[in-house]
Amino acid sequence: MDFEIGQPTEIELAPQACASCRKQKRRCDKRLPICSLCSRIGRQCDYSVDVQTASPSQEDFVALRDQVSNLEQLLRGVAQGTVLLSNTSNGGSSNDSANGSSHLSHGSSPAGLLTPNSALTSAGQTPFPSIFFLDSSAFQYERFQIQHPQVKVPPGALVALGNSAELREMIEHYFSTVHNYFPIISKIRLYQHLANPLHEPGADVALLFLAMKLACSEIPDGMPAQTQLYQDVKSFYNFVEAQNGFSVQMIQALLLIALYEIGQCIYPAAYLSVGNSARVCYATGLHDRQAPQMLPRCNTWTEQEERRRVWWGAIVLDRFIHVGHRGKPFASPDPSLETHLPTDDASWDRGQMLVAAPLSLSASQTIRVSPFARTCQAAHLLGKVLRHMDDKQLPIDYRFGEALQLHRTMRALADVLPDEALHDDPSLQPSLCTSMAIVYSGLLTLYDGYSCTEHSVQSGQEGGEPQLVMQKESIDGLGEISGRCLTLARKVRTVVDNGEIGRLSPMVVDAIYQAAANYAWYVRESSDHSCSERLFELKELLMLLDRRWKVAGQYLFIIDDFWSRKDLEPPPSRMEAERFASA
Repeated sequence: MDFEIGQPTEIELAPQACASCRKQKRRCDKRLPICSLCSRIGRQCDYSVDVQTASPSQEDFVALRDQVSNLEQLLRGVAQGTVLLSNTSNGGSSNDSANGSSHLSHGSSPAGLLTPNSALTSAGQTPFPSIFFLDSSAFQYERFQIQHPQVKVPPGALVALGNSAELREMIEHYFSTVHNYFPIISKIRLYQHLANPLHEPGADVALLFLAMKLACSEIPDGMPAQTQLYQDVKSFYNFVEAQNGFSVQMIQALLLIALYEIGQCIYPAAYLSVGNSARVCYATGLHDRQAPQMLPRCNTWTEQEERRRVWWGAIVLDRFIHVGHRGKPFASPDPSLETHLPTDDASWDRGQMLVAAPLSLSASQTIRVSPFARTCQAAHLLGKVLRHMDDKQLPIDYRFGEALQLHRTMRALADVLPDEALHDDPSLQPSLCTSMAIVYSGLLTLYDGYSCTEHSVQSGQEGGEPQLVMQKESIDGLGEISGRCLTLARKVRTVVDNGEIGRLSPMVVDAIYQAAANYAWYVRESSDHSCSERLFELKELLMLLDRRWKVAGQYLFIIDDFWSRKDLEPPPSRMEAERFASA
């Protein structure tokens, strides 16, 4: 529409103030279709007239009949629409849903379920209430709620998901592989959500499905890690985020994207995705239930536990990605000792709330917890080690005392995990491999920094007896923990030989690399034959793991190109090699 220059645009006004402004006795400018105040704070604007007003006219009755007709058409469309999962009333039992069984109908396309109804999708982007960030105190005081926008699913996303049979197979494959070592998605809530005909999954659920497919996909030899699926998922996520489609599913998808990027060695995208996941958790309020919340209130224990696991997932990835990338601050702070650990994995998958009280991070490490809780404990201690190694302002007498305390705490957890793995359910193997690998990565990082203390302190400073004790523990610990990594590698090799390589976490690979780098250092120093054999065994495993996670091949390249080269003067430690490289 063309307007003449200088001609004012006519603004359509409602005959009375909106219901919200009338109730709160606020001044309303009566703009249509939404007043300025409601638009600013993102609430629903209702101009409906009270019952006490004048009786309806003939035009009102005609409009009401039209609305009823449209509603009937909408309900008929929902009843006749394609459904991915059959309802329990259509031949399925409620026990199937409780056990997490999916009832995906074969041959149908997911487009009918994943595409939001056009009648429910607004023409423009849903306005986000800026008051949430500008004055969160006012937002909480007024108890405003953020409306979840209806974001349309791009057609390309539906094509990538495939039909219902393919989608069902992908979901089952995900829960049998990635879910074992990174359980951040509630199986029962996902199936119940899809089985409910009143719920119409939108773009965030479609994005989560694509991210699940990406996380459990393997890359053929010779193909780049930035596959078409990866590019589609990244573009889809950016689109949903730009439309303010914040939800738990969107954060879960981002974490799975980051996990894929870490495993496939896609940098710096992996580093940025991990940092973004922590920021989004902050924005939505997942890190603290007392903070301003962007998401609706949880209705069930299972949902609250899912949000806790999502936040822990961001912390785990944030700590792990800094193992080899030193001197940078974390994107998330250290959780407090009162922070609850994830509950039992199997019970949570079934939606069964435990009678036992939840365990906090300060609980004794001798208390048996779930595999994912062990991963969270290991990642927390890893973060402590990395903060300690990067802190150059610690007094010399305090530095070695803190290093010894970290050594004792991490060794206590490292001693508990192998015993638990012996009594673990064989069907859940290798459930504790991730936590063991993270602990070993932290110990090797700590020992490498203190094995040659003349490079860990400034000249002229002495740490006294703690310095000598820590140096001895580090020298002995490098050999011992490298041996434990070899034992873990043999367990991983068994999993690979059994054709279950998809159940292995990419966070296992770093410990294997660090052990191989230590053995390569030993070979260059002493030409020890046993160390050479162990190095060969670890390098062979890295070659096999490269079929699943391309980061293993990159680690193998670093070992051959740097640690195993005879023409290089070996540095005193791997940490000293980092100093030489940055000099």
